Parts: sequence; C-alpha cells; structure tokens
Amino acid sequence: MNAYINKKIIKFFSGSASNYDDYITGEEPLEIRLVNNNDIEPVSVIMRTPVDDFPLALGFLFDEGTIKLDDYISMDYDKNSKTNEMNNIINVYVKNINKDLINERNFYVNSSCGVCGKTNIDNVFIKNPKIIKIKEMIEPDLILSLPGKMKNNQKIFRYTGGIHAAAIFDYSGNLLNISEDIGRHNAVDKSIGKFLLNGIDRREDTLMQVSGRASFEIVQKASMFGISVISSVSAPSSLAIELAEAFNITLISFVRDNRFNIYTKPERINI
Repeated sequence: MNAYINKKIIKFFSGSASNYDDYITGEEPLEIRLVNNNDIEPVSVIMRTPVDDFPLALGFLFDEGTIKLDDYISMDYDKNSKTNEMNNIINVYVKNINKDLINERNFYVNSSCGVCGKTNIDNVFIKNPKIIKIKEMIEPDLILSLPGKMKNNQKIFRYTGGIHAAAIFDYSGNLLNISEDIGRHNAVDKSIGKFLLNGIDRREDTLMQVSGRASFEIVQKASMFGISVISSVSAPSSLAIELAEAFNITLISFVRDNRFNIYTKPERINI
C-alpha cells in the first residue's frame, strides 16, 4: 500500500519528447467492517489513498452517524488467513452494532440526484441534532492565510500535484491537523478521525480549510464534529449553503488572490 507510486512516462514539451519519472497518487479500495463479538457487518468499500487508514475508518463511521465515539473500542487490519499479511480491510470493534444505521448509511449521497434539500438536511438533524453556538470573531487575514498554510503542509501534493486536502485550525490560525486523499470527502473524514482517535468528538472553536469545492457532504461531515467555519478555495453548492445556514456554520468560498466570499453567518468574520 503506497500513498504515491513512481511511474516512468514520456513527457512532451515544446515540440520534443523525453523520458520522465513521475509520481502518481495512490488509489486503492478499503473495506470497513463493524465487529461486535462474532457479529461482523460490512459497512462500506471506499476508494482512497492508502495513508491514515485508521482515522479514515473512524472518521467515516462517525461523520455518517453510524457510530458514536462512546461505541468505539479499537480497530485493526484484517489478516489474510493464507499469507497473514495486512490487506485492504479494517475491522472496527464496537460495543454494539446498529444495523438500521448501516442500512441507512447512504442518506447524504442523494444530495446530487434530485432529492429535495429539506429531506437531506432533516436527515442530518436526525444524525446530529446539535447546533453550533460559538460566536467568537475571526480576522479576514486569518481566513486568507489558510490555503497557504494548508498547501505548505501537504506532503503528498509536493510529489504528485493531484490530491485533495482538509486542514483543521484553531481560532488563532494554528494548524491542528491535516490529511490528504484522492477523495475530498475522505480527507475530511481523516482529519476528523484524528481527533476521534484522541478521544475528542466535538470542537466548535475550529476552522476547516478544504482544497476543492464546498459540497453538501463536506458541510455535513463538519457539522457532525461541530466545526464552525468552513473555508474552500473553490465554489460552494446550493445545498451546502442551506446546510451551513441550518447548523449555524460560517461558509466561505473562493478563498484565493486576497479575496473570499462569505455565504452564511458573516457575523463571525470581523469585516
């Protein structure tokens, strides 16, 4: 399992071709299973960049409302019985398994297929009824600094140039953690999962910077952890704006070139 691989390619530039060593972002499937004694329930297969698998698994389960942090016991890679080597399966050991939640786990995937916004947002409230209450203000310069801080800490991006990131900061602009993945939603799950592995399941005094657009799924995951400010370098979706408004999240997009747009809850930004 490699976060990135070396690939020999031919590069064509200015009318000539040459051999070139390129680095490609890794992508492999990861199956996540819930385990309670002899009860084993497959939850999902995720295409991901194979790094920070444990934070990804726990973050994914938590962000979808499949388990609470109190349910979690431990996790490990499943062993291949023939070779005894690690493979792309993670067993997450929990105190109990709610099979109804597993069957409903795709509730937010429908956000792009014609289901009304209210239905999707109501489903998020069922999973996470907590409204974000923090009111502290943030300076605009701090928001403008976040994409650069995130990029400077993207280790895999330096090699491949083709990977998403999610970075979580405190209200002073200190980087708390950062994660990278070929899937933007996976990067968010990984960053939140790192907190969960340290026993922290809510931090309202945090900002999250993401490398791509602000989708409904990203706002939903942030709301589960109580993140109060989301900043993206690209555009938000209409349903992301609706969900941010409903959960009292400040949503900021197009953060680049010394500018940004505030779509919800501007009172947290000192302008």
